[in-house]
Order: sequence, then C-alpha cells, then structure tokens
Amino acid sequence: MVRGISIAALLLACLPATAHARRVVYLNTDPVTLTDAAGQDPTMNSYTSNGFSAGPISGWPTLTDEQKQELLWVMKEAAVPFDIEFTLERPAQGTYDMLVMGTDTDIDALFPGLGCSSAVGLADCDDGSAENISFLFYGCMSANDQMSMPKVAFNAFTALGFSWGLEQIQTSGQIMGSYALGGVEFGNSCVNISGASQCAHVGCPMGQQNSTADLLDRIGARVDDGPPTVTITAPQDGAMVPSDFTVTADVQDLFGGLEVSLTIVEANVTVVDDNDPLWVYEWPVQGVPDGLWTLEVSATDADGNVTAEQIQVCVGQSPCDGGGSTSGTSGGPSTGGSGGSSGGSSSGGTASGGSTSTTTTGPPPSTAGGLLGGDDPSVGCGCRGTNPAPAPVLWGLAFFAGLRRRPTGPARTTTVRPPRRARRSRTPRRGRRCRG
Repeated sequence: MVRGISIAALLLACLPATAHARRVVYLNTDPVTLTDAAGQDPTMNSYTSNGFSAGPISGWPTLTDEQKQELLWVMKEAAVPFDIEFTLERPAQGTYDMLVMGTDTDIDALFPGLGCSSAVGLADCDDGSAENISFLFYGCMSANDQMSMPKVAFNAFTALGFSWGLEQIQTSGQIMGSYALGGVEFGNSCVNISGASQCAHVGCPMGQQNSTADLLDRIGARVDDGPPTVTITAPQDGAMVPSDFTVTADVQDLFGGLEVSLTIVEANVTVVDDNDPLWVYEWPVQGVPDGLWTLEVSATDADGNVTAEQIQVCVGQSPCDGGGSTSGTSGGPSTGGSGGSSGGSSSGGTASGGSTSTTTTGPPPSTAGGLLGGDDPSVGCGCRGTNPAPAPVLWGLAFFAGLRRRPTGPARTTTVRPPRRARRSRTPRRGRRCRG
C-alpha cells in the first residue's frame, strides 16, 4: 500500500525581474542523521510519522557525479509544467523539501516492520503539512533498476508525490502508478486510485485522481525564471584550432525543457544537440576548411526565452581575416542555397577576441505534461505523520544537406548572466505514505 504527505503552498517574495519557484526539492545523496525533535523540518533533518524511528540513513555514496547529473536532468524534464526546482546542493536559506536516500538495511531501522519499499513519503491530502522529508530506498530496487536513472527518478517522484497530496493509482506509464516505457511523467486525466481513496482530487470524482491537475492547483504552473545562461567553454574566443576540434558549452536553467544548438554562422547551418547524455553539450567538428569561422551556441528554454553566445576561431592559418561575415578557402563547403561560406583564404589580421550573445524572452509557460521514457519499477509505501560519445559534425555537401538551417543574423551582443539562486519548494511524497 502506498501512502503519502503533501505540503501547503508557500508564497515567496520575488526579487526584481527574478521569479522564485514555489517548491524547492533538495536531492540529498549524502549520509544524514534524522531526528524527530522538530516535527516536519528538512532544514533541521527532522521528520515524524507513525512507525518512524529516528536515526542515521546511509545516503547513496556509490552514485557517480554523472549519474547525479542524469537524475537531476530526468527530474527537471518530467516536472517542466510545474513550479518546482531541483537541486543537488542543500539550500543555504529558505524552506525546502528533502529527498534522502538509503539501503534496505536503513528502511528496516527507520521504519521497523514496514517492509522493503523503494519509495516512502508522508501522506498529506491537499498538501497541507508544509515542507518535509521523503525517502528513496534504492536498496529495495534491483541492481539493474539502480543503474537506470529514469527508474530512480520515478521512485523519487512517487515518494515526493505522496507529500504533495497524491495517491497511488491503478495505471502504468505515469508517476504514482507503475513504471513503463515513457512513464516518467505525471498523468493528465482522471484515473482510478489504488485501494480506498483518502483524499479529494481536483476535477475528478471520488476514487479518481488527475495528478497534473492536483499539482497545478497545489504547486502551480511553472513561472518564467528568465532566460538560460550560455557559456562556450571550448574553444576559446580568438583561438587557433586545427581542422578537427570540439565545441563545448555550459548551459544552465533552473527548469527542464531546454533546446541547445550550435550554428556555424558563415555556413548558415544549425545543429540541434541530441547527444547522449542529453545534459552534456558538445559537438565534435571535423574537416573544417582554413579561415575564420564564427560559432554560435544558442539555448531556448521551456518559456521560449533564447540566449546565444558567439565566438570566432581561426582554422589552419594565421593571421585570419577579422571580418567575420565570410571565411574559408576556395573550394570550401557549400550550403546549396541560402547562406554559405564564400571562397578564398583570408589574410590581413588575426581572429579578434570578445564573445557576444543575445537574450530574448518568449511566450507564457505551457502547462502541458512533461514526458520521459523508462520501464516499470516497484514502488513503496506512504506514511501518515505525527553515455556513448556524440557523433562528429562532418563538413561537406552531404553534411550540410542533412541539417536544419536558419537565417544568419547580425553579430549579437551579450553578457553572461550570473548563476541563479536556489529556489524554495514544498514537501515531496513517496512510494508508501505514512500518517503522522
């Protein structure tokens, strides 16, 4: 049986031009000693529910940095419609929900007699109990499931869902049900609840639940947090590079739903990043003709905000023409239509420094459900409280013919935005709900 707890909505004051998430969820992979001395208070590592015994939980020390980043990415993508921020670092201030992680031994010690359940959370109809702690017991998952971050995220969301006022449902392919391929998403229609329903749910008859409607009502739709940040990390602006090189970028946004692309400006060619892993932005480029080339990395977030950064590199010779609008040696790549590199090797100057970028804002946020793939993990119970390398970009006629093009715009000016602050959040739920 699954049990869960939810948290009451907390209205946050906003700094000028900066929106703050209504829910912040701290994914804590470190060991921590839990107490029951301060009620439901993640900032004090305090949790209470029936059947809970205070004590240490082991964390997940074998989870690699790459797996942590993948888990964070999966959870952000699945929660795109909602005003939820996920972080791997404990917020320095403010309230937040915390997901703690442990082994099968940990669940026996913390919840004696409960059994081995991968997801455990505080049952809280209408999300009324404010922030609390939810539990992911990875030791109750199979070894194969522990290696699948979509399955881990599914169980984590189940634990969090209980504390947000959700109940377990009789369906597969959506969170709070059973795991299936494409199932790391919250459903957006009324479905039957598993067992006797303990809560009323938005827009559904008694005994049914629409998870998306509930979360939009209790947490709210995603609030535009402003444009993403883009920094091209390699090569450096103005660098001399060989004909084969790799472009890498650091792209950050508090929510999921990013589309990131590399544009070779003089060739009028855009390559949308679809590498594996999807949260690493790099493009191997091969066989670039000699000359001065402008590289632009652009990121569009879920709200339609666009940020782009440009650099110039000099391939194969020095000095290079500093004009930037055309480059390449005669016989260079042709785009076969609008845009394209003009022939002739460049001379009379060096590649000049000074990366540039632009930022634009987009339409209002969408409340369409987030979606990711996966297959079926077991879920727990709720308690009531007291990557392979990316394919290289190949230059030449065949390469240019297969890529999506866009018009080349004027050089853009930009400032790299500072990292955004951590946001506040509400209590998550788990596989098994616990009563307080």
